[in-house]
Amino acid sequence: MFCKIVSLSIFLSLAHSQDEDAITKLQNAVLVLQHRVSVTEAQLEKTQTRLTQADVKLQQAEMNAAALKTQLAKEGKEIQRLKNSYTNNSGTTFVHWGRTSCPGTPSTTLVYSGAVGGTHYTSQGGAADYVCLPPNPQWNKYGQGGTSSGMYGTEYQDLDNLFGTKNAAKFLDNDVVCAVCHVASRSSQIMIPARRECQPGWTKEYEGYLMATYEGQGGKKLFTCVDENPEVARGSFEDKNGALMYRVIAQCGSLQCPNYVQGRELTCVVCTK
Repeated sequence: MFCKIVSLSIFLSLAHSQDEDAITKLQNAVLVLQHRVSVTEAQLEKTQTRLTQADVKLQQAEMNAAALKTQLAKEGKEIQRLKNSYTNNSGTTFVHWGRTSCPGTPSTTLVYSGAVGGTHYTSQGGAADYVCLPPNPQWNKYGQGGTSSGMYGTEYQDLDNLFGTKNAAKFLDNDVVCAVCHVASRSSQIMIPARRECQPGWTKEYEGYLMATYEGQGGKKLFTCVDENPEVARGSFEDKNGALMYRVIAQCGSLQCPNYVQGRELTCVVCTK
């Protein structure tokens, strides 16, 4: 009996020792879990702080974007205003020699039409250019006397059927007309001699023939591009001379032939861009 009691005591002692070990292990496990929870909570707090900071930055970015959109809208309006101002205040003009109307090219409008004037063909002085005179002059002081320079009307001369067999007599000694044209959407204009087409990127306003005064006469005139389908001033058939317009032909020698050909009338084209 005593031996049984001793054995039971030993068993209970061992069982108690094992329970204490298990409790210790559980306590250690709880401590580990508590530490992990503490670390996780700290990480969560840092993450929350970062999210808050990111949210603040996002809100600031959205505010900046809204401000940029507002500024962009203002800049867009200013750009449009400048474009409108440029359109309204830009452009170029050219004279449509030989016609009383402007070509039908886009944004080209008539400023005025009139007759071509210039210095007398025999004059050693005066001006070298033809001008487009309006039909309704405005005077200031006049009748002052003294030495002066004269302004004459301009007549077609010796065209040799340049504008068609049926029209040759019609143009001889008739007055040359003109039109001043404005192009709103283009800002440059050039006249290209000896060409019928413009360079790439340029708009063709009209083509025609190069004209000037006769080289054997005293006066000199700038080369002028007269429309290939010219008009004449009504009721102007009267051989009064004044300023004159002759066709211009190629003269080989100092002029490279080919591609130029002796005696051929030179063409021309007026272009804008």
